Amino acid sequence: MPRFALMPLLGAIVGCAASPTYDAADESYYLNDPRRVEEAYAAALEDRGQDALLGIEKLLSAALLRGDRDAAMKLAARASLFVNVFVAGEKGERDALAFLGREKNKPFKGEPHERVMADYYLGVLRLTEGDAEGALAAFRSAILKDRGSFLMPVEPSKAREGATNARRYLFEDDYALLDLLAAKCWQILGEPEDGEKYLQAAKSLRGEISWLFDEAMDPATNVFVLVETGRVPYKVRTGPQGAILGYQKGPEVPVEAVTIDGTKISYALGEDLHVQATTLGGRQVDELNVAKAQGQQALQAAGFGVASAGYFLAIAGAQSDNQAMQAAGLIALGVGIATMIFSGVAIDPSADTRAWTTLPGQIYLAVGRAAPGSRVRLAVTAPGGQSQEWTDVPVADRLNVYWIRLLPGRTGGTWPGAVEPEPSSNPEHGGAP
Repeated sequence: MPRFALMPLLGAIVGCAASPTYDAADESYYLNDPRRVEEAYAAALEDRGQDALLGIEKLLSAALLRGDRDAAMKLAARASLFVNVFVAGEKGERDALAFLGREKNKPFKGEPHERVMADYYLGVLRLTEGDAEGALAAFRSAILKDRGSFLMPVEPSKAREGATNARRYLFEDDYALLDLLAAKCWQILGEPEDGEKYLQAAKSLRGEISWLFDEAMDPATNVFVLVETGRVPYKVRTGPQGAILGYQKGPEVPVEAVTIDGTKISYALGEDLHVQATTLGGRQVDELNVAKAQGQQALQAAGFGVASAGYFLAIAGAQSDNQAMQAAGLIALGVGIATMIFSGVAIDPSADTRAWTTLPGQIYLAVGRAAPGSRVRLAVTAPGGQSQEWTDVPVADRLNVYWIRLLPGRTGGTWPGAVEPEPSSNPEHGGAP
């Protein structure tokens, strides 16, 4: 049977049951209407379809925006569990370059930067509640999700007949903010040596803000402010037939100042999710695809080798707007197709653009000090009418972690949960008789 004849059969095998898509109310989040998001995506709580995780993650974003930490904690734990189950089921020797954006007919588990954020939020919420040990576990899990490997062709002089002629390269995590948060957890847990290891890892990644990391690790520092701004980069289809996942940078909103009771505290950009989405271990995915294409062509492999090389070269040409490179890649790809080579490109030529669209584009970290037991005014200054000021912000006698999301029209107010509940009139519930 010709190999292309298998395509309809394979399409039927990989198909999944219909599932809500969880994208109709995304803009409501950016209009500061988390209730609308929760109403629209409530079905995700009972959904068993392929997009269930996507709905859970957007519900998590809405709960955070609404200031409901209890609901957010449950949703973060659920999202983390979903992602960890998916990751546990993957082959350990997976080629990261080959799979980016290529699984749209499977349950959504997100690209690496999206997987990281599920554990990141769980860690932040746990640290907010004073659970440094639980937070550390979540941050370390997030760090592991930013590690992996990819395959590159060997040099022609090292190629062997009948061999795969590919070399595996490992890439390490490069989220400095995660390393810093893990270091702080180790410090709180009384393990300074372990904390120092993570601190040095953070500094090696972001040496230009090592001063901020040092201030964050000062035992006297008891305030961390995590400010989320902008929009996560948009997923787009690029390359021949839209077969490769690409990204367009979302709107950015720079933080201009962070203050406690009118006094400025130190801050800097902690992470840029566009950078994280478009790199593997700090190396640009576009550049890796070009190198992979050139290496495969240099090997002069027959059939699939030529098709694969042409595919990557055409992708790289489309992403860099290099028409000559794209044309060369498509010609090479045509040679492979003419020999009836069956590849992943032929199975499903369009990239998976499902996305956790309510993630931020950038995460800023501000650190400072405040008197335990006090109530303070916490403000963030930003352009475009996105400045916020929060009052009656409680300061506990431990590390205080405050999460703030900048959005148009969201100006602040009384800190969520700051107002003490009315005492119960029922003695059984601790109130006055």
